Amino acid sequence: MALTKVTSGVRTLGTGEVTSANLAAGAVDTSGLEDDIALIGFKVAANGSLAKYNLVDQTIDAFEDASGVDASASTNETRDASNYYSGVPAGAATGGTITTDGGDTIHTFTASGTFTVPGGSASVEYLVVGGGGGASGGIHSGGGGGGGYRNSYASESSGGGASTETPLTMGAADYTVTVGDGGAGSADQSSTAANGEDSVFHTITAVGGGAGGKYGDNGTSGGSGGGSAAKAYASGTGGAGTASQGYAGGNNSNTNDENQGAGAGGGGAGSVGGNTAGGYNGNTPGGGGSALSSSITGSSVARAGGGGGAPGNGNDGAANTGGGGIGASGAGAGGDGGSGVVIARYTTGAFATYNNMTLVSNTTAAQAAPTKGDIVLTYTNGAGTTTLDTDLTAEISADGGSTWTALALGSEGSTGSHNIATSHDVTISSTITAPYNMAYRIKTLNQSVSKTTRIQAVSLGWS
Repeated sequence: MALTKVTSGVRTLGTGEVTSANLAAGAVDTSGLEDDIALIGFKVAANGSLAKYNLVDQTIDAFEDASGVDASASTNETRDASNYYSGVPAGAATGGTITTDGGDTIHTFTASGTFTVPGGSASVEYLVVGGGGGASGGIHSGGGGGGGYRNSYASESSGGGASTETPLTMGAADYTVTVGDGGAGSADQSSTAANGEDSVFHTITAVGGGAGGKYGDNGTSGGSGGGSAAKAYASGTGGAGTASQGYAGGNNSNTNDENQGAGAGGGGAGSVGGNTAGGYNGNTPGGGGSALSSSITGSSVARAGGGGGAPGNGNDGAANTGGGGIGASGAGAGGDGGSGVVIARYTTGAFATYNNMTLVSNTTAAQAAPTKGDIVLTYTNGAGTTTLDTDLTAEISADGGSTWTALALGSEGSTGSHNIATSHDVTISSTITAPYNMAYRIKTLNQSVSKTTRIQAVSLGWS
């Protein structure tokens, strides 16, 4: 029968023009509309900070809270403050002062503490410097040696002329960190200064610097050795450094006048301490051995230099550099050694635990027995690229999770910031009996430091 025109211009359909076949289920593809409804629902939830909510034959959850997730059925699920779920737990390694440089995280310990690794395993570069040795008092005393210097960062040198050491491989544990104090300088030429204390990071120990000798004594051995004091009618010897950590202290060659003679310098991580000079009386003090510089924190800092011998200014070594104390001026006290430092550096995120996640929703009651299921979800890549149905899978259940039907996910582009994955009109395979409790199960697989998948929002529909 032909169409009839009416004065309003509205088309009137004649008998038989629309058949039952044209109205059969699936004749009209509504998947695009379903995607749009889900995305609008996500925006409404996010803009209104809404918990999971239901539409007719559909549920929406943008993870503004955890109320839509069945924690008892889910595993390794972690909800981030940015409202997504992933298998990466919150938190990271802790301890010391934490900074970043490029793609690395740095922990700087200026006092003893604990380096706590929650999970994962990584190669950790380090710089460990012992406390500097103290200088003896009095005008004839030796300077303190620098703290032992152990370094594995980049191609920078370690102490004592050694090459760069091997980084540590570290995993989940609590690691005690010891930062050595500097040795105390002595009050006068009749008392003895102290060595610096050792600094320790896991299996790495940097020996404290040796003390400068008091009048008549040799320098003390340490990370770098302390400088020799003047002796009456005898040569003095600087303390030895520790292999691959620092150099020896300087020597004293005053072999004549017992009332004259300066002190030698303490050794440093970069060179031996200076010997006394000046011929007959040896009145010129030896300088401290050189420090070494490292950029492990992102900027170059010199550490573990030796202290100069007496007569000097009696200053302390700088804190957290492991510098040796400087010899005294006149009858004054020698300087204290500077405290040490422990620094650890690794790739940011390397110590996170990368778990495969199973995310199960709380159930939503359907009004009638469903036969078809749909899912629309958005996700982002924290690292790497997620492959649908390999790294990310989805399932639907109409019986509260007793049986599950797999959904083949297809990509539907992105929202601009989130990727969209969908599956439509999937026949629910389980036997459907009341009550009709709908749920989804999403799994992230193959998660690692190079692949992390974040589930941003989920819409589950049925018909």
